[in-house]
Amino acid sequence: MNEPYSSISTPFSLEQLLLREDVWVGHSRRFNTGVAVDTGYDALNSELLNGGWPAGSLIEVCQPGMQAEWQLFMPALQEVQGLIVVLNPPAMPFAQAFIQAGINLDRLIIVEAPDKSQFIACFTELVRASIGAVLAWQPQDAPGYTELRKCQLAAAEGQGLCVMFRPSGAQQQSSPAVLRLYAKAVAAGLELTLFKQKGYLQLRQPRPILLALPEQWQAVLPYHALNERSENSEGKETGRPLAQVLPLRSNQ
Repeated sequence: MNEPYSSISTPFSLEQLLLREDVWVGHSRRFNTGVAVDTGYDALNSELLNGGWPAGSLIEVCQPGMQAEWQLFMPALQEVQGLIVVLNPPAMPFAQAFIQAGINLDRLIIVEAPDKSQFIACFTELVRASIGAVLAWQPQDAPGYTELRKCQLAAAEGQGLCVMFRPSGAQQQSSPAVLRLYAKAVAAGLELTLFKQKGYLQLRQPRPILLALPEQWQAVLPYHALNERSENSEGKETGRPLAQVLPLRSNQ
């Protein structure tokens, strides 16, 4: 006669079972093999499944206003192949910055779609095309969950980098995006908080990740701060001019 299930003893503990290679744990990254794009930041890569931005997925960045979007995604744009489409940018992208980053301006396309229906149509068609990257800023008439679902499904049909920037208030709304993060500019750089990552069970309160300003940005101060000198408590000058404005000269 078989022993009752409750009376069968096992020599294995729960901790030992969880160490088996064929046991999936919610917060484990062992079985995640999706395609990812290197973010260019080691601290951020270490927190993302597959070590980078998920390709073929809707990435949602919630932020108050403009929060150094190019600082965050320029390293990834240098890695992707194909066209880079900027949909509804709040300001005209600075061409010189793309040139300095080594990105050919022939790859850059700017699309304006202020109407929500036009925006959704443009976004879904662009991400399905598997172009290099689509960076989109939502229109004033915010898309709802069903419309965002269409964007996510369309992104899954492609293989490019698909990013949608939304206002900070959208953080409290439900979204089907695979990855959601909150971005906030601080004095030391850009602070990111990953508050949703599909396929990764959040077991603790998300901790902010600080991305330091690029070296070439650190020397750039607001206009009013140029050539200012700092003084110590004794009133002596301890600093030196950080920048000097020189008159333009024509070549002779």
